[in-house]
Amino acid sequence: MKIKGGKPGKTLAIRGDFDALAIQEATALDYKSEIPGAMHACGHDAHTAVLLITADALIKYARELNGDIIIIHQYAEEVSPGGAAAMIADGALGGADAIIGGHVWVYEKTGGIAVPSGMSMAGRSYFKIIITGSGGHGSQPHKCVDPIVAASHFVVAVQSIIGRSVDPLDSAVVTIGRFEGLGSFNIIPDSVTLEGDVRIFSESVGRLIEKRFKEILAGIAGAYGCSFELIYRDDYPPVINDAGLAEFAKNFVGADPGPGLKLYESELITGSEDFSCYQQKIPGLYVFFGAKPETPDGVFYPHHHPKFDIDENCMISCAKFYAGFAAEFLGNYDK
Repeated sequence: MKIKGGKPGKTLAIRGDFDALAIQEATALDYKSEIPGAMHACGHDAHTAVLLITADALIKYARELNGDIIIIHQYAEEVSPGGAAAMIADGALGGADAIIGGHVWVYEKTGGIAVPSGMSMAGRSYFKIIITGSGGHGSQPHKCVDPIVAASHFVVAVQSIIGRSVDPLDSAVVTIGRFEGLGSFNIIPDSVTLEGDVRIFSESVGRLIEKRFKEILAGIAGAYGCSFELIYRDDYPPVINDAGLAEFAKNFVGADPGPGLKLYESELITGSEDFSCYQQKIPGLYVFFGAKPETPDGVFYPHHHPKFDIDENCMISCAKFYAGFAAEFLGNYDK
């Protein structure tokens, strides 16, 4: 959706995502999910609400805007390869000069906002490995080629990539989240399937890890008489904020107490976001809004947890930032 300003000027895109997660909600909230096995366990419903509020406010002042605003409601950020690339291909950016977006963040109190400059979030690659041997009865392992043993050695060996192949001054994470060898307790299966992901902050490290995956798999398969199939797919590039937009945002928040926001320093985040796809096309800025819920015992639940919740007051801060940043970016903030 484009909000057409009354005067010519730059164009700013504001993106919010709206997808849920395949998690059974375990809260007792009045507004908890009514769909079994699905819940908003990351705060994207808040992102949608904030974007609607922001758009409503900007529409009221559209005639006074020196430029245009593009509102992007994006699907499938949680599902690889993400919805951003498809929306870009469909023309969602619409000639925008820059794009901003953000995420509610339960690790920081409401009112806090992190505006990383440069590298912000990791890129992600997905992998699936099928190691094939020759199954048979567990009482006669010498007549089989056991893929479970080979796969187990790979699980251990692949962690050495981080400790012994990646420069200690770089950073990467390798996670194997699925290890599946279907069968019975006394049967050696024909094959084992592994799935996981890799998080990196540089393309060169990503390529190194992929190379070492292939080398380690080939070595283990050869040693244990197995064969293997590797699917290694780059999903999201790293989120790298435009330094100029980050400085612009920091000056805006620091100079004007109107949005009621306070800057805090953010560490590099090894989570991933397909907002990076927009940043590969135009300058982009991705920020984090404090959303820690206030509870009597101080207990809160992280993103992707069945009891995840936010302090809803954070949505006001988010909307004020988006609307204020947009107005400032277009040269209208004094109005």
